Amino acid sequence: MWYVIQVTTGREQEVAEVIRRELPGNLYERCFYIKRERIWRRDEKYILHRETMFPGYLFISTNHPKDVYLKLKSIPKFTRFLKNEEEAFLAVNPDEKEFLENLLDGDEEDTVRLSEVRVDEDKEIISANGPLRHYRKKIVKKKLRLRYVMIETELFGKVRTVLIGIRLGGDELETE
Repeated sequence: MWYVIQVTTGREQEVAEVIRRELPGNLYERCFYIKRERIWRRDEKYILHRETMFPGYLFISTNHPKDVYLKLKSIPKFTRFLKNEEEAFLAVNPDEKEFLENLLDGDEEDTVRLSEVRVDEDKEIISANGPLRHYRKKIVKKKLRLRYVMIETELFGKVRTVLIGIRLGGDELETE
């Protein structure tokens, strides 16, 4: 089962490394945070950018949540990373896990890749490949020029809008 560990925003990578170093491997399967690809426009060029998708959220897959939690609490340097100790370790329900797995689409780097979209003459999205293909009907906002859409879903106990990066068929991308 997946669990969310709420940590200080911007410290996701650092905390994941502490967990991998300090936690016995038999207590968990994997620890990760989710990244996403976005396109930034700079000087009329499309730049591929990668950022943390859910700042402050680290995911851990374990069948021993109590043992993991107790072990994490016993690591002195770990407790200073926790955002709020009472809500620091939350179970991810099956619908949320399915949503996150659909976004990740099997990516080995835990990155939500760009979704390629096709639009009609009215600038409506008529098809999407990549993670957005699952959620095209949940789009609540689209910014084609800025190459992203927002979808709405319940996640971690709240209704949230989630940004997904898109690209149009003819986009030529440069990397940062």
